[in-house]
Amino acid sequence: MTRLALASLSLLAACQSQPAPANNAAAPQVKAVAPPADDRAVAERVVRRQLHNPPGLIFSNARVIDPGRVPIVCGDVERNGRRERYIVVDGEAAWIESQTRPGTMDQAVREHCGDGERG
Repeated sequence: MTRLALASLSLLAACQSQPAPANNAAAPQVKAVAPPADDRAVAERVVRRQLHNPPGLIFSNARVIDPGRVPIVCGDVERNGRRERYIVVDGEAAWIESQTRPGTMDQAVREHCGDGERG
């Protein structure tokens, strides 16, 4: 016997050894598929993780920039009554104003958040 015939027999034997559904209809196999990730939501998760997930974060002014198909999300986050800017690149790395040297965020916002607004 060939390998294909053996495989077919094995598959047939496996199917016969399983009990049939009660209504004799094959149950549909439904595979859960995650919805596509929204760039803004991904950016919020990255910022939350980097800030060690404090309660009460408020996100605002998020906009997605897409130069060369690498999404960059620029926005503001408020915690403990203090607002600061953030930039998230490709859903991976976050730059948060309080974690950068003075003046660095101004330059980064000018370079990465000014043009190419997608929405």
